[in-house]
Amino acid sequence: MAKRSTKREREANKGRRVTIDLSPSAAQEVDRLRSLTGLTTADLFRYGLVLARIYLDAQRRGMELRLVDPAKTDVVTRLELPVIPPREPDGAE
Repeated sequence: MAKRSTKREREANKGRRVTIDLSPSAAQEVDRLRSLTGLTTADLFRYGLVLARIYLDAQRRGMELRLVDPAKTDVVTRLELPVIPPREPDGAE
């Protein structure tokens, strides 16, 4: 017989609904990105979280994120976010 999940287990498997207030300019930027990409607002924020994770993981490893123009490979732009991740305890990884 299959074990029934508890309420706590079901809640742990659910996502989280997030509500945020955006400035008018940020709301306009979300609308602009939605019209450019066809993505939903939720998907735009999900992609933003993925990019933030990639950035922070790279920074933690002493790496950088850079953009390279394929037509001008000598033009490199380093991406920086105004975030300083907390240091991990020695031996963590």
